[in-house]
Amino acid sequence: MPLIRQSPPAILPLTPAALAEHLRLPHAAPETEQTVELITLIRAATTAIERRLDAALIAQDWLWRTGDLTAPLPLAPLVSVQSVVIVASDDTRTPWTGWRIAHGHPRPCIVGRPIPALPPDGHFEVDFTVGYGSTAEAIPDDLRHAVTLLAAHFYENREATTDTRTPLPFGVGSLLAPHRPIRLS
Repeated sequence: MPLIRQSPPAILPLTPAALAEHLRLPHAAPETEQTVELITLIRAATTAIERRLDAALIAQDWLWRTGDLTAPLPLAPLVSVQSVVIVASDDTRTPWTGWRIAHGHPRPCIVGRPIPALPPDGHFEVDFTVGYGSTAEAIPDDLRHAVTLLAAHFYENREATTDTRTPLPFGVGSLLAPHRPIRLS
């Protein structure tokens, strides 16, 4: 079922000036073409890392529609769950208040006794917030450095390529490895 971002991150995990310094570029004034390009590269690197880790670096709100409430939440690190709603096929919405978060799993799960039965063709909607925090400093240093390295890699390799053998530069993969979710299947 779909996972829908309700609010994007308010800031980038890395400033364009920091990336320009890493690349040894002359500092660009805000709103220059170079700064816009660096912002695009930072966003692309952030998105690639977040998808690889099933995580959010900067706090953001998501809506998860699922038919299986026993499955772990699809993103981490969990900040909070705002609501769990049962949605019927006719779009009738019933809030469920008998839930709590179980943190004893590789990913947090929503549990409750009993988990309500879904109406035919219905689903659950879970509003939740994930991210390391609302500032770049809240992100672990190794993940912030991975964003820097990947954005720099994108800058240095701006041309299209068909080489699929190296999806991530080695240094980036090494920095992400301790944060990758454990998959048992």
